[in-house]
Amino acid sequence: MATQFPIDPEFNRFVGGNPNQDAEAGGEEEAQVVDMPDLMNSELEELPDGSVVVTMDTKGPKEDEDFYQNLSDSDLIMDMDLDALALRYIELVEKDKDARKQRDKQYEEGIKRTGMGNDAPGGANFNGASKVVHPVMAETCIDFAARAIKEMFPPDGPTKTKILGDVTEDKTQIAERKRDFMNWQLTEQIEEFRDEQEQMLTQLPLGGSQYMKLWYDEKKKRPCAQFLPIDNVLLPYAAGNFYTAERFTEVDDISDWDYKRRVNSGMYRETTMTRATMDPEMTGAQKATNKVEGKSQNDNEDAVRRVYHIYTWLELEDDPETKGEMAPYILMIDDLSSEVIGLYRNWEEGDETMTKLDWVIEFKFIPWRGAYAVGLPQLIGGLSAALTGSLRALLDSAHINNAATLLKLKGGKISGQSQEIEVTQVVEIEGAPGVDDVRKIAMPMPFNGPSPVLFQLLGWLTTAAKGVVTTAEEKIADVNSNTPVGTTQALIEQGAAVFSSIHARLHESQGRVLKVLSRINRWYLDDMQRGEVVEDLEIKREDFARVTDVIPVSDPHIFSETQRMAQTQAVMAIMKDNPDLFNKKVVIQRFLKQIKVPGINEIMIDVPAPVKMDAANENVAMAIGQAAYAYPEQDHLGHIQAHLDFAKSPIFGGNPIIAPAYLPKSVEHIKQHIVLWYLNRMTGYVQKAMGQKLEDYDLQKDPKAVDKLFALASQHVELDADQTLKGIMPVIEQLMQGLQKFKPQPQMTPDTKVLLDTSMAETQRRAKRDEAEMGLKDKALAAKIQMDMAKLQQDQQEAMEELEMRLAIATSDQEMKERIETARLTRDAAKLNFEQTKAVPTQGENYGNQ
Repeated sequence: MATQFPIDPEFNRFVGGNPNQDAEAGGEEEAQVVDMPDLMNSELEELPDGSVVVTMDTKGPKEDEDFYQNLSDSDLIMDMDLDALALRYIELVEKDKDARKQRDKQYEEGIKRTGMGNDAPGGANFNGASKVVHPVMAETCIDFAARAIKEMFPPDGPTKTKILGDVTEDKTQIAERKRDFMNWQLTEQIEEFRDEQEQMLTQLPLGGSQYMKLWYDEKKKRPCAQFLPIDNVLLPYAAGNFYTAERFTEVDDISDWDYKRRVNSGMYRETTMTRATMDPEMTGAQKATNKVEGKSQNDNEDAVRRVYHIYTWLELEDDPETKGEMAPYILMIDDLSSEVIGLYRNWEEGDETMTKLDWVIEFKFIPWRGAYAVGLPQLIGGLSAALTGSLRALLDSAHINNAATLLKLKGGKISGQSQEIEVTQVVEIEGAPGVDDVRKIAMPMPFNGPSPVLFQLLGWLTTAAKGVVTTAEEKIADVNSNTPVGTTQALIEQGAAVFSSIHARLHESQGRVLKVLSRINRWYLDDMQRGEVVEDLEIKREDFARVTDVIPVSDPHIFSETQRMAQTQAVMAIMKDNPDLFNKKVVIQRFLKQIKVPGINEIMIDVPAPVKMDAANENVAMAIGQAAYAYPEQDHLGHIQAHLDFAKSPIFGGNPIIAPAYLPKSVEHIKQHIVLWYLNRMTGYVQKAMGQKLEDYDLQKDPKAVDKLFALASQHVELDADQTLKGIMPVIEQLMQGLQKFKPQPQMTPDTKVLLDTSMAETQRRAKRDEAEMGLKDKALAAKIQMDMAKLQQDQQEAMEELEMRLAIATSDQEMKERIETARLTRDAAKLNFEQTKAVPTQGENYGNQ
């Protein structure tokens, strides 16, 4: 059993006590102290609020039948004491009924004002007066129940997992088994659960508080659920809270057949049974409900009798488990015979704090000051009456204004004046002597028609009534596709603020229901009948020792499909801008599920789970586009070498049809091997220096020493890497270069593509224009160079001729010959220079330099 205790840190003890001490006992009860060593074998779990959940090894009814036996059918309690208990508590029950007569009347009025029983009060009483009822009460109940059941009980089941503290594989598996089993229980095994919960939700707005009861049925071999309307649950006048009340009474009207079945199962003790001949007195709410359902009382052919189940605190001197100490019990009294037919201890065996067990769960609409929450009759009962009255007044005025109501002139008695006139029929009547105008004999009554002011008032009252407990989302009517998601979310929350708070209370109550069901499973799982769906599920009673790992699937922060869709769209938008921060498949799956797409797993690619493989199979997997994963215990250097050899091969990894899929996967995989090789080497050096495994060493003892060991190990690993991995780095660089070749180019948006195409066209146009202009310039420049070179050649020729003539005159023949030879060589050199000049590029700048 999981029980919360406050912790006394000073004395390192658990301190507990009875939170519901009977006021008649007087004085304060001493706190029970349980020493820490007594709970060393218990499972402790610290909650976020600082409290601790203690999972104690307690026994269920199958392990200790004596503890959970019917004490009224044993020798422990004397019959005289039982009779005294019966008389005392029947008197208390009558007082509790009297204390809430007005409350029952409000509930009855609320049911009547829905109009479904044709007995809503108000309106005129003349023959033909309108009995129509404004639907604001019924509409709000139906709208609320439809929204609430969708959130609390989706088709897949109402439970999910949530693990507090460290998330381990064992905790996860247990929580998932419990989730699957309890979803099957609530959707299939407890076949009446959803129906009972829907009845409770439709009545919740009318009653303010409604209740659900769970128990284990020995005959059916399964848990059972029942909706308890508020008029069948009685609380004392002084009660301020349902769960801390000193007692509460469940009024159970059962047939003679059901009563005998409970006696045979041992739930009730066998007494001198008197057959019921009259129906138990019904509450006003029951009578109003019978009119809605079209039922009427019979002669009690089923012999319906009333049994009170009173959950209270008693001081029983004869109980060896308490020895007169105040403790919680369940007292069952037959109203017809005024006898105790059941008395049970209502705490778990082994629980020294004797914490009361909950079997009945309260669901609240709008909490108020007292133990009972308020509903629509208290919130808009007056507005509903005004709406119905206004609507009836409008219809009655229209009816009267169109009815044939006349005033007849008193005169001579003329027989045959009673006429029945049909539409389109002409009827003659006789008038008194001297009367020649029928309008002088009869005059229609001057009734006013429907008032437009009253009609406008009806609209205002309707808006006011719906505005009190609105569950609609009218505020998002003006939202368009350009509205930011955050604004849409805020409008949704503002438009349904009241419903969101009610939904949070429903979520908390549903969590209590799951805890009660977990306790029933822990007690009776081995005796339950299982369906084919879960017969192979390895669920055990011990799995239900924890009650915090399975919670309602409803989310108190999300209360409508519109809000959930807005959140999903927000995630999609953020993922588009930051794709590396999201798991795209999970986001898309959530979106498809939100828009109710069937068979999501069939239309999406299945990603296989990680599998440990050898290097060859890893190469094959990566070649076909699947991911491969490295593991710490593998031969990382061998795997790296095998992958690099495969990548270098022009037939395998270098093949153009394999490389696009293989290279990206292999780069990621080789990176995993490198870092795991580093981790293994670092851990190995440190553990060798410490002489023990790293996980066995308390790092808090000397963290600085451990840091020094890692620093020294880092130096050794650097040397190892330089000797071992240095040779493969060039191959890895080639692999990265190949990866860039096959790296997919980012997709361009249509606007970007149009802009790029326009830019390229403009560049090509300018290139052609520059080429044409350059061609014209080159032709003019070439002509100018040719003219300059011709002129230079002519000037050189004239200079040579003049030089030869002067030499011939100034020197002798020999000298003349030598000089002529020199001139010839000079001319040849000039000619050669001219030929070289012709080979110079025809560019303006080069020509200027020449």
